[in-house]
Amino acid sequence: MAWGLPKLPGLVFSDPTKTQHHIRSSLRYYQGHRFPDTLIRGPGGTATDVDSNAFALPDDSVNYDPSLTYGRVKQPALPAVIPHWVHYDKRCLNFTAFFKQTVYENPDENYRVRVVNIIYFLEDDTMTVMEPRIKNSGLWQGRLVKRGKIPKNDLGECWHWKDLDIGKDICIYGKVFHTVSCDLFTKEWLESQGIELSKEEDLPVDSYTQKERWKSVQPPKISKTHDDRLRRFLEYEGKLLTFNVAWDNRDAEYGELTEYKMFYFLQDDTIAVKEIHDGRGGKDPFPLLLKKRKLPKVWKERPSSFPSIAMETTEEEITEFYSPRDLIVGETVFVLGRRFLIFDCDNFTRKYYRTMLNIEQPPRIEVHHETKKEFPKSIPPHIGIGTPEDTLQSCYGLTPKAPHKDVIKYNLNANKYLRYLCELDWIHPEDKGRQFVLSYSLADGTVKIGEIPRRNSGIREGKFLKSMLLQTPESDPNFPTYYTPDRFYIGGIVPVFKHRFKIVGCDLFVYRYMSANPDKFPQEVIDNIRNYHMREGNLKDELEEAVREEQAADTRARLAKIGQAAVAEPSAMERCLAALDVVEGSASPPRPPTPPMTTDRISYDDSLRMMRLSKPPCENVVPLKGILKSSAARDDHQKMVCFSGPAPEERQEPAKQITYPPGQQPHYNDDEDFCEKYKDANADERAERRAKDICPYEIIPSERLQNATDEEVVVKPKLPGYLGSYGVDCKEIPDYMRLQPDAYDKVKNLRREVPLISPAAARAAAYPQKPMPPLEACTAPPPDQPCMARPEEDVSFACPHEEPGLPCCDPDKRVQ
Repeated sequence: MAWGLPKLPGLVFSDPTKTQHHIRSSLRYYQGHRFPDTLIRGPGGTATDVDSNAFALPDDSVNYDPSLTYGRVKQPALPAVIPHWVHYDKRCLNFTAFFKQTVYENPDENYRVRVVNIIYFLEDDTMTVMEPRIKNSGLWQGRLVKRGKIPKNDLGECWHWKDLDIGKDICIYGKVFHTVSCDLFTKEWLESQGIELSKEEDLPVDSYTQKERWKSVQPPKISKTHDDRLRRFLEYEGKLLTFNVAWDNRDAEYGELTEYKMFYFLQDDTIAVKEIHDGRGGKDPFPLLLKKRKLPKVWKERPSSFPSIAMETTEEEITEFYSPRDLIVGETVFVLGRRFLIFDCDNFTRKYYRTMLNIEQPPRIEVHHETKKEFPKSIPPHIGIGTPEDTLQSCYGLTPKAPHKDVIKYNLNANKYLRYLCELDWIHPEDKGRQFVLSYSLADGTVKIGEIPRRNSGIREGKFLKSMLLQTPESDPNFPTYYTPDRFYIGGIVPVFKHRFKIVGCDLFVYRYMSANPDKFPQEVIDNIRNYHMREGNLKDELEEAVREEQAADTRARLAKIGQAAVAEPSAMERCLAALDVVEGSASPPRPPTPPMTTDRISYDDSLRMMRLSKPPCENVVPLKGILKSSAARDDHQKMVCFSGPAPEERQEPAKQITYPPGQQPHYNDDEDFCEKYKDANADERAERRAKDICPYEIIPSERLQNATDEEVVVKPKLPGYLGSYGVDCKEIPDYMRLQPDAYDKVKNLRREVPLISPAAARAAAYPQKPMPPLEACTAPPPDQPCMARPEEDVSFACPHEEPGLPCCDPDKRVQ
């Protein structure tokens, strides 16, 4: 703004509405690196002059030719100046060079060639030398010369890109680098600057590098014939030829004739020799004498060019291997210098030779072994170190092992002990009254003894014998036998290191264990322990339980006997049918073969239709569903019902039958008036009608049924009898429906043949029972076996008597 002019519109050159005056940064950050910003803005973010239409290019048809509005610009603006360090940023020249490093005191090499990269940075004319890192080279590689301006001579001149060329020696701090090539950018940039590069050279190869290169080069292989391994695997996988071979090594010291198994694998033509171990032992248990491999015929064959330092040969050096044609019974096979005689083969091998090779294997060759005299093996006596079991284990192998322990028995019986109360068989008076607890471990069979403390005894109580296996007196010291629970009983003497212990009591768990395992203890020992606890009154609950079980068994036997004799009271209908010898089914007059013979239940409409079609001889008989049979029907009889129910308006209330509650029905007996007592009220009337040949089973349909079949209704008078109350009448009974004279006697005899009680229940009831002892024997025990007072001790043992006797009813009421 010019000085002296008022601040009025038109006189001010700056924009008064502009509020931002910051300068935009010329660099921007991208992924942590700085880059120049290509978008250039003025102060406050305004556009620069070069972004105006005056600087539009001719290709831009929209912004070009601004003279239409502002006129022609006389002189265009100059382009923006790019600094040198920005133009050549991250641009460098790369030359490949090498230098020779001297190697001292090495007959194979005098120097070693090391390849480096000389990098020249065009940004600031600095240089650096980098050597590519080689894995496991053992050299200090990487950056050999730091980046900087490197002096060229003593005059203060530095190396410049104009001094670089291919095939030139560059001395950097006293070390000479010879360039041999450069990259494409270096070549093009130097040529653009007018420098012509020399021809590229080859890197020299030192003796060490050449030797290492030959190590990585594989030698040429001999071409082999084509062999389809997959096909052989699919055809012969798991198939092998088995031969019995013998190796006679008796010429050598301690040699013998040994038999082996030789397997020839058809899959890959390999051979394995398996060692056969006998029961005598004496050899290391190696499974295979020769592992699976191809077996050469001449195992020492080696070519003249084969290196002497090599220990094993490969397939390329062997000319011929054993094949199935070489393995014949009776032939000798050399297995790496050992002579093996083939004396037999299995059936599969013989069949394979016969079918595939057309070779018949010779029969088996008998191999005779020398029979050696067997001397009895005696077990040495106990050496006194450790237990006898430890000495015995040293006889089974060179390295003694700990005796085998029954781990299952230990886990099942862990912390389970059989405790016995013992008294010392004293000689000295001060040992009188000393009591001990003998504990037998069911887990490992050890015995420990501890003394029960007494006040003012003058003896140090506690552990008397630690847990150990206790030998029996009659056992052999070299092969001892140990105490087992079956040798512990009341009154028994147990000698322990010249001390005699007398067992006077035991724990109730001992009796429980003996009862649960009766096969481990003699019956005398079980009875001895039971009698002791009976005298002590410890089995009171068991006795009460046994008495209750015996009473329950007796009650069940009596109830079973009563139940077998009981016969359910039949109902009135069942009694009537039984008296008339009528069972389920029916028998009607013979009918035509249509409808078919059946005993199935049919519907009412089907029965009417069948009645019309069949035209029965009885015009007034209408068959209904249901079956009723009297006596036995013949095959030509139609098994259908022959009675009909009355209409609802004609039905009368039938007489109420007498019923009995369950379990109170009258049972059949042989009384003459049994049937007369329980027969129906109309039984006499029906008997008279039967005497007059009037049968209640030939039925005349009622009026309701006749109306249903569209027949003429015949009005009938009031009919007498039981069936007459329902509006039905009877006709003459056929012969096949008459009751036999002895029908009632047959039913009566049939009831008599039913057993009152099963034979098993009769035998159980007839078994003699042992009478229970009188009550006086329990309340007043015999005077010769009184129950002594129970001492107040930690261990509940008392009463040293051994004889069995009756228990006391109340163990708490004892003689004090």
